[in-house]
Order: sequence, then structure tokens, then C-alpha cells
Amino acid sequence: MSKTQRSRFAFGVMVGLLCVPLVARAQEFGYYGPLGPSFWPALSPAWTVCGTGEIQSPIDFGRLTLLTHRTRRLAADYGPTTGEIFNNGHTIEIETAGTNVLSLDSVDYELDQFHFHTPSEHRFDGRGFDMEMHLVHKSPAGGTAVVGMFLKRGPSSGALSAVFENLPEVDAPLNTRTSLPPFDLRTFLPQSQSNYRYLGSLTTPPCTEGVVWVVLEEVVTVSDEDIAQFARRIAFNARRVQRQSR
Repeated sequence: MSKTQRSRFAFGVMVGLLCVPLVARAQEFGYYGPLGPSFWPALSPAWTVCGTGEIQSPIDFGRLTLLTHRTRRLAADYGPTTGEIFNNGHTIEIETAGTNVLSLDSVDYELDQFHFHTPSEHRFDGRGFDMEMHLVHKSPAGGTAVVGMFLKRGPSSGALSAVFENLPEVDAPLNTRTSLPPFDLRTFLPQSQSNYRYLGSLTTPPCTEGVVWVVLEEVVTVSDEDIAQFARRIAFNARRVQRQSR
């Protein structure tokens, strides 16, 4: 190997080593193999609750009815919204800007972002759905409330087309943000507001507990093509149902 070749080789190794932390950060957890949910508690000291927590999510509502309560009203003041869409390596996420407030037990939570899981994480009597959308809200005190919405294959994606028509390119670098055309979150919700509520956790690391969950009962449709396009970017990102110990 010539001196020039050795120099190029050394430079390539150095660049490769510099890139390793970036790849590691992008894949800090996953849904398969040694990065999968069974290993989350061991991947970081901050994630031990993923294995030791007592009120972890998601759950099966048919099997844990005593832990939930059902209501017919969703106190959500949603409206015109803008947002940026990106693939963070674990899901397609939309960070939102606008006044979208969820009121629960006299506490106002403002929408921070929403994202998708495929297949659905929550279940009813063992039955799951093609996808699940999570609208993540934050309170001024730092509390978290999530509205979960089931999605299934159907003739149209309806108002959700505004999102699925603007999915990041398959080969786009992770976290490349694109502005979405303005949309109205009120049109995303199903006609019925009947929902199940319970106290659980985030379904991804660090699996923080104390999250207020509001899961809508009525299922919304998404077209076959939109589900297929999502799967090209995120093939599987659902945590299995958890057993709550209290």
C-alpha cells in the first residue's frame, strides 16, 4: 500500500469513527433484536422503568376495564394548525404550532406533536388495528396527556390526507423537516368522541409514568396506499401490551 493509499485509508477510518455516534444516537432504541422493547430497560439507566414500572402502556381495554373509565365527551379545543413533518427513525412525527388545547380535570394541556404507530399499540379484547395516532399534549406544569386514535384500512384517508400526502421521502436523512400546508385538527377526529381514559406511561423510552391517556373508541380510515407508503418508511413500531400491576 502506497503512502497516499495509507493516508486515504486512515482518513476513511477516521470519518467512519466520527459517524458512529451519529448512527448510535439515531438508533438508540428499536423494535427488533437487541434494541427491541425487551431490552429497553438495559439500554440506559434512565429507562429502567420500562421494565420495572407499575402502570406501563399500552394496554388492552377489554382485559383491564377496572383500570379505565369511559366518557362520551372530549374537551378538546382544536383549530387551524401548522406543523413540520419528519422521520425521526422511530416514527413519522409532526411538531405542531397553533392553539390546540385539551382540558382534563381542570388542567389544560397544549398539543406539542403527533405521530403514528403501526400496527396499533392499544387493543380491545385482543383486537388491534392497522395503525394508531398519538396526539401528545403538555401542561404548563410538565404533565403529559395523549389522545390515541385507531386507524384502519378504508376507502379514504379523509382529513389525514394532509399528512400522508406529505410523508418524508424514503431516502431523506433522518430528522429532515418539511413544513406542512395548514390543516385543521378538528377534522382529524372521528364523529363520535366516546373514549376510554386511564393513567399509564409513554410507550417509548424513557417510558415515563403518570401519562393521562384518552383513547377514542371510533376508528378512522386510512387508504391502502397511504398505509403502504407509511410502511415503506416505518415498517413496525408498536410496543406490546403491558400488564399493569395496580
